[in-house]
Amino acid sequence: MKHIKSALLLSASAVVFVVLALDVAGLIPYRVYVIHTGSMGPTIPSRSAVLVREGRYHRGQAITFHVNGITVTHRLVAFNADGTVDTKGDGNDTRDPWHVPRADIVGGVVLAPHYVGFVLVYIRSPLGAGSLLLACIAVWQTVGLARSLQPSGNGARTLTIKSRSM
Repeated sequence: MKHIKSALLLSASAVVFVVLALDVAGLIPYRVYVIHTGSMGPTIPSRSAVLVREGRYHRGQAITFHVNGITVTHRLVAFNADGTVDTKGDGNDTRDPWHVPRADIVGGVVLAPHYVGFVLVYIRSPLGAGSLLLACIAVWQTVGLARSLQPSGNGARTLTIKSRSM
């Protein structure tokens, strides 16, 4: 059973590593962005993450695009004859003042889990990454300590300390 758990953990780690490597290499047609404002609320509230399929979108779908040096996620409301599109935030009363060229569209939103963006922003920060690393080390050490407790002949648990010869 111990070998099966180790193999599953190793396999899961390998899958995560491969997916991250493919993403960094730009070989996966999806991107993840974090929503920072309430302009798409209540459909996609602030602190949500959006999974965007690159190059695929349609009218009525929330899309992610670049405008004035920032990345925005709003609803695509119209295709214009000049090759641009009109967008509108779900929480806004009017259409956006810009016309987005199709070349600036990243793609369409396919998934928008609420509050996952908050976690992603935290993990990407130095404090978040450090605390996650410390938590992993603490769990690893706790599991190692628990495994080192061996039952004695009278049913009591004793701590077995293994020493290494140098």
